[in-house]
Amino acid sequence: MSYSTVKDVLEYSRRLHEHARNLYQQLRDQTQRERVDMMLQLLAAHEDTLAKSMVSMQEHISQKVLSEWHQFEPGSISEALKGCRELHPDISVDELARVALKIDDYLIGLYRQMLSEATTDDSRQLFENLIALEESEKMRTVRAALSASDW
Repeated sequence: MSYSTVKDVLEYSRRLHEHARNLYQQLRDQTQRERVDMMLQLLAAHEDTLAKSMVSMQEHISQKVLSEWHQFEPGSISEALKGCRELHPDISVDELARVALKIDDYLIGLYRQMLSEATTDDSRQLFENLIALEESEKMRTVRAALSASDW
């Protein structure tokens, strides 16, 4: 297993969110279904918000925390997004929500791993905040999927 800094983990998360956002935006161009398009628009905005949050966190976290090492080997973005292989223009809102939740769960698991290895209070706080952010966004996704029938 290799090691990465907290900055590397944040950068990996940013790229993952940007890649997911781009996938959702591309699928929006292909779908003819209004509800799916609305859900894709919401998910793309969700991923964009999270990507921007990663950049903001890097700017506001101390260099000491950013340079902290963790046992983490960033896998390929495509491996992390393997659930996105299920994306197709005729996907249902429920299937789309499941794919989005897989991405959130993947990152929550990563952040929990980082939290368990954190050596300082500041890095523990960062990973707790990241977990809370992902869980909050995950709940927004679930609520959007549940209310899709009202659109």
